[in-house]
Amino acid sequence: MEVIAKYLVLPSNLMTISLLVGLVLLLFRMTKKGLWVGLGGVAIYLVFGTGPVSFLLLGALEFRIPPADLTEREKAEAIVVLAGYGEADPDHPLSSRVNGTSAIRLLETVMLHKSWPNMPVFVSGFQEVADIMRDILISAGVPQSQIIVDSLSMNTYESAIHLAPMLGNQPFLLVTSAGHMPRAMGVFLKAGTHPLPVPTDYMTKRNPLATTYLPSPLHLHCSDLAMSEYAALAWYSLKGRV
Repeated sequence: MEVIAKYLVLPSNLMTISLLVGLVLLLFRMTKKGLWVGLGGVAIYLVFGTGPVSFLLLGALEFRIPPADLTEREKAEAIVVLAGYGEADPDHPLSSRVNGTSAIRLLETVMLHKSWPNMPVFVSGFQEVADIMRDILISAGVPQSQIIVDSLSMNTYESAIHLAPMLGNQPFLLVTSAGHMPRAMGVFLKAGTHPLPVPTDYMTKRNPLATTYLPSPLHLHCSDLAMSEYAALAWYSLKGRV
């Protein structure tokens, strides 16, 4: 049921379902119903695929929590980076074994480590993703001895639960995508830790009107990310995780 709910909250999936159902209805000569259902799919694309709507939805998450300032960052004693997607494909170089989201989070982590080279770096994800991210950090100059890997966490909640005993009350820099930061901060605070937000991987602008108005797959993708995150936040709130 949870998987179905996750699938149905994405505008792109609703659009696809509407178009397919509309096509089937047309094939069965239910012309009027087929046209209306198909037009519903088109309407979803026209609404959620436009720049202002997608920027409004995702931007409300990305700019909800501002980055910790330099004074706050100076208090940190560790860096925590949350994993995105990765796959250990031997046909790909190491740099191509993570998606863009993970790569940007890693870049932010490397930059933080350059500023505070003595901090330990915690990498949290599931199985091979966390290991790939560790290997990339090592290749970027972060000493292996300073990297602690949590490869058991399948989601944000588990990352907070697994890392909390290791982090304790020490302030730490939390690196994740800006749109994911509200949920990440929520679970780590709920777990009793002291995260300092370092959001990265921004996909929108503060002004939702500062973008193109024509629908595009990129804007639809932003709407998908936003709706997925809102659904996850609602679920976490219902479960008392944030």
